[in-house]
Amino acid sequence: MQANDPTKLEATLADGRRMTLSLPSTDAKWAADGIQGLRTVAPTHTGRGEEPPALPEEPALPLQIALLGLGA
Repeated sequence: MQANDPTKLEATLADGRRMTLSLPSTDAKWAADGIQGLRTVAPTHTGRGEEPPALPEEPALPLQIALLGLGA
């Protein structure tokens, strides 16, 4: 990437991954400034948060019932 490429914005995430955002040229008035119109927004959440609850254990279906789903 060129150092001052006006169509691309590159960032490095906290875990070391790199992310590139590119904006193609457009006639839209709201995007006339390209990436210069973007601003940094502080994250509202960090980390993964709570783990979802585990799925309930259910017994396996008998073969005859399972085959009904296949139209057999």
